[in-house]
Amino acid sequence: MARLPKGVFEQVMANRRVQQQLRTVANRKAAAARRITEDEGGSAEITVHSGVRPKGRAYTNIQSSSGAEEYGTEQTPRRRALGRAVREG
Repeated sequence: MARLPKGVFEQVMANRRVQQQLRTVANRKAAAARRITEDEGGSAEITVHSGVRPKGRAYTNIQSSSGAEEYGTEQTPRRRALGRAVREG
């Protein structure tokens, strides 16, 4: 795969449309994770965080308030809402 020159990469990552598309996809995946959590009786809150890293790379993260529901514990069944939402669509 060809690499973009650094200046071009920084311009792409700074583009508002690129950042908006990252948020759009993340919001769609977060909504799916919320549905999975709700359907299975979970209580985790799913949130979306966006920004730009110091070297200029845009990012958007989807986070769950409950690692126990995502990975499971002896007391909490594994729901894996984030992983399933990302994989399914």
